[in-house]
Amino acid sequence: MQPGALWSMGDYASNGDRWAEASLRLAGELVRPGQTVLDIACGPGPFAIAAALAGAEVTALDAAPALLETARHRARDAGAEVAWVEADMTAVPLGDDAFDLVASAFGCMFAPDPEAMAAELVRLCRSGGRIAVLAWTPESAFGAMAPLVGPYLPGPGGTSPVERWARPASVRAVFAGLPVRLQFAVRTVDVVWDGLDHAVRDITEHNPAWLGIRAAVEPTGRWSDLEWDLRALLAARGREEPGRFTLPVDYLETLAAKS
Repeated sequence: MQPGALWSMGDYASNGDRWAEASLRLAGELVRPGQTVLDIACGPGPFAIAAALAGAEVTALDAAPALLETARHRARDAGAEVAWVEADMTAVPLGDDAFDLVASAFGCMFAPDPEAMAAELVRLCRSGGRIAVLAWTPESAFGAMAPLVGPYLPGPGGTSPVERWARPASVRAVFAGLPVRLQFAVRTVDVVWDGLDHAVRDITEHNPAWLGIRAAVEPTGRWSDLEWDLRALLAARGREEPGRFTLPVDYLETLAAKS
């Protein structure tokens, strides 16, 4: 399945809204008025819209038409001016050295070839500019989902490209030979649902990646077991409070300064 079709499944916008605070935090810390900014794999647009409202000249790219349409509506409602581009993030149809800031919040980590993705990020960023990438850490609740799911999937398993963006050592390897200076920080975003039951339903019924997992596992007759394991993982990592379930999720923030 093509990335655009996959990420148009379900309702990723409502899923992504639950951790949008990480994107807003990044925009608040890095974006300045007058900058040229590119948001890669922008999803429903939280980073792009925040950057535009901060006074930057923003271009936002995604392969999923449904997510871009949602992002356009949200930008219009917020009074934010953004140039939207439908394209594959690994082959961006924009010029070299075009942006002061190139950012991807939980997006470019899914690129099948991390080294090629890193080279594309660097190509798009001007000399003296910055690149920012957010990715879930392996130790986080979201990072723990891949090893949870692996044994349930039919066929041989493999290493997810997401893992290459999740630790400083592997990110350094991804950017090896490219003209950047790297720095890292581990941060946390609280992902909140109405309750644990709501969290399980929201993930398994709306998240595009989990819809793909469900389609692969259900024919094996083991879906209910995987769903139970997911619930146990969330229960162990999160906390139930009156009227809400909160899941703290760690992510690695990579900042690269291009020389």
